[in-house]
Amino acid sequence: MTSIAITSFRGELPALTPRLLQPTNAQAARNVNLRKGSLRAEYAPLPVTGIGGVITPSSIYRYPFGNDGQGFWFAWGDGKQVNAAKSPLAKDAWSRVYWTGDGFPKMAPIGVATQGAGPYPSGFYRLGIPAPVSAPLVTEAGNSGTPPATQVNATYIVTYVSAYGEEGPPSPASNIITRWDGAEDQLVGKINVQLPAAPTGPYNIVTKRLYRSESGGEFLYLADFPVAQTSWLDETNSDGLGIACPSLTWDMPDPTMVGLVEMPNGIFAGFFDNTLCFCEPYYPHAWPVDYQISFPDKIVGLGVTTAGLVVATTGRPRLVTGTTPAAMSASDPDADRVCVSRGSVVDMGEYVVYASTEGLVAVSGGEPQLITEGILTPEQWQALNPASIHACRYEGRYLGFYDGGCFALAPGEGIEFIDVHAANSYYDIAASSLYLIQGSTISKWRGGPSMTYRWRSKIFEFPPGSANFSCGKVVADTYPVRFRVFADQALVLDEPVNGAGMFRLPAGYADAREWQVEASGTAEVFSIQIANTPSELT
Repeated sequence: MTSIAITSFRGELPALTPRLLQPTNAQAARNVNLRKGSLRAEYAPLPVTGIGGVITPSSIYRYPFGNDGQGFWFAWGDGKQVNAAKSPLAKDAWSRVYWTGDGFPKMAPIGVATQGAGPYPSGFYRLGIPAPVSAPLVTEAGNSGTPPATQVNATYIVTYVSAYGEEGPPSPASNIITRWDGAEDQLVGKINVQLPAAPTGPYNIVTKRLYRSESGGEFLYLADFPVAQTSWLDETNSDGLGIACPSLTWDMPDPTMVGLVEMPNGIFAGFFDNTLCFCEPYYPHAWPVDYQISFPDKIVGLGVTTAGLVVATTGRPRLVTGTTPAAMSASDPDADRVCVSRGSVVDMGEYVVYASTEGLVAVSGGEPQLITEGILTPEQWQALNPASIHACRYEGRYLGFYDGGCFALAPGEGIEFIDVHAANSYYDIAASSLYLIQGSTISKWRGGPSMTYRWRSKIFEFPPGSANFSCGKVVADTYPVRFRVFADQALVLDEPVNGAGMFRLPAGYADAREWQVEASGTAEVFSIQIANTPSELT
């Protein structure tokens, strides 16, 4: 019995000669969806909305709040690679959103980000609260009565606090002054405190917060004042002080920080140059310098996975692990796998994948693996212009968009190419939907009609005279299916198949050694067969 029977369909392995492919792999797999093992058509994107006011959008984000539950589309243009994340607080009263890549790091509550008719975000505040430039000035305000037994050396600091309770790092310490600490029957020493002015800029600072330290101890809470207040008379006993200042190290993020990602335990991460940064857990405005980790190589992108935070660089990738920013540690694998595109870095669950100069690299707990090895040759990979790749995870596959179109790849299953172009993409986790930027329009992945697919088999080789194929069968969900048969590169048959019954092939190719079959159309195909005799068809 001599026949060709294909009952399961997989993608391409362009690195292999068509003769060495498995029967299920393809020479060409274009516009196909092979997730179920059958041959199905991929669906075209469907335009869902325009982006008014942003002529050439390069990044988008679906802000999930407001607009009667519909949310808002945020968009940025001019080639900006923006990373946005909503507040790590489960029930943030202001529905804040944070983003990097659009100048200095920014944040906005719903009332600022979505004011007016758009484009959105329509307003912002700078992320972080600055430290006062100058120290408070303290002087004696005059004491009278019997001096108490306790006299202490005191010094003061001031912090700024935003309307959202975000407290910044402290000012320099004031001059040291000796003050009385009176008992109930004694007068308290009075200290006049001159408060530093608040800075100008988009910070939304509403409060000055004063702390006092005595005899070199901690700075303890003293009082809050309106931001415009410039002086205050301190008459507070030591036992009237509050908690220690929590924001001694709560620096603003570096103004060039980009690549914002959200990690477990309320932690945000970002980077600038070769430096990885972490925020204080659940305080995304605070980015202590003590939490920074520097690497020998410049950072290109970040990816969060179940194993930790993958740092893709211009040299070796690193896996950073830890449950708190103060306890983060980085691995140092013995392999240089250069990342060439920030947008290509994708969390695939147990590992992160990114585009390198050699192919797609997967990083988890061990050494980085080149997952396109055996799928694409170095020359074929370079033809995709890997520096142009931006990607996302979709249905367990790595979906990459490049200058020439799109590809879908699952390790061990091959690659499929799709005739879809996009400037960038965004996966909405809440809606389980993928959106693309196409021109000035946002389109929903798989929202449109079926695309026309083409799937061509491997080259099947037979001894001369043994493959005298005379009949065939295509089992599909619907018909017609365009079917082609090639013998020694010659086109033997190119006809629509209109049903599940047997059809005849032209005679005259008994000496052919190499055979290929191809299906195209929009109908789902379950099996393809050609055989010498009808009895060999199942």
